[in-house]
Amino acid sequence: MRKTLLTTTLAAAAALGFAAAPAQAATGDVDRPFAMTYGNSQTSGSIHFTGGYTASLSGVVHAASGQRAICADAYNGSAKDQGYCSAWAYAGGPDQVLQEPFSIPLPGGVQRVVIEMMDENGNIVARESCTRSVCTRLI
Repeated sequence: MRKTLLTTTLAAAAALGFAAAPAQAATGDVDRPFAMTYGNSQTSGSIHFTGGYTASLSGVVHAASGQRAICADAYNGSAKDQGYCSAWAYAGGPDQVLQEPFSIPLPGGVQRVVIEMMDENGNIVARESCTRSVCTRLI
């Protein structure tokens, strides 16, 4: 009886341990497109999630009024790889590009990239969160 109870307890603990184990680095490359608008201003691009611990963002921002910029950061749980912002795009001026590499050397690597569109006052006017499988508009 004790052996059965011990075996059952160990099996349950092992199952829980395996279920709670952190994910390893992703196994394949994925390109995830994103796009946001704020009024007639817009941003779009793609995030390339690698099979390892990295991702890269390639995006462009177009300002229809005022000034707009895009910024991006990468996350794995509470770990963050802080990115940078594009130069300001001005209404009637050229679009601005943001090319940003990310790396988080933890199990699972870069799991999420958050893109924000800012106005000339530094206010976030649009925000989108992208994973390997989906982008979700937050603002």
